Amino acid sequence: MSLPARDLFAKMHFSEEQLNAIKQIYYKYFHEHMPDDKDYVGRATSVLFYKGAKWKAGEGYDRNHQVGGFVVPEAKEDPLWDHFKDIMPYMEPAAVITKLPAGKTMHPHVDRAWRPEAIYFPIEGCSDQCISDYYDIPKADTQNSQSKTEHPTPIYSYCINTHAYLTNTHEWHGVRNESNMTRIAFGWNFKQSEMRSYAECRDIMIKLGYVRE
Repeated sequence: MSLPARDLFAKMHFSEEQLNAIKQIYYKYFHEHMPDDKDYVGRATSVLFYKGAKWKAGEGYDRNHQVGGFVVPEAKEDPLWDHFKDIMPYMEPAAVITKLPAGKTMHPHVDRAWRPEAIYFPIEGCSDQCISDYYDIPKADTQNSQSKTEHPTPIYSYCINTHAYLTNTHEWHGVRNESNMTRIAFGWNFKQSEMRSYAECRDIMIKLGYVRE
């Protein structure tokens, strides 16, 4: 039985100032570390931005998974984060950045159990030709990430374009870039230490006025 859309994704109502702040942070600290389009292997890139952070694929923060990542601790101190004072208590200084070249896809997948829920912000090349999908596929009982190469008909589709979106990372989802531009989205993680459910994250964002029912 497929879940209703409200249990999978929700449009976030950030101000233009807030959306621009995330873009500025991305270009100041993270863009130079991102892989070239030709190196895309179907996965996103993780980033940690706090003092003492370490990244090693398959270990620590990335246990039960295998993705590339990097560390930029100085990003945490940028005053641009002040635009998000109200949500900061719930968010981790960590993100998963999806850099999807033109014509490429991120196959249907379920993130590892230790990856928190996330808010995905549009950074570059985001349009109605870059489509995020959710699928009705049975899940395995595993702590590991899950993926499939075949793309069944999605049950829901939406576009991270002019708005950020709260996303359920633990249900089957994928992305299709049908445009002629590289699409970059910044997936800011909720706190890993608290591992709130998607419903809990959604309720918090409703109370703060960012998700409107």
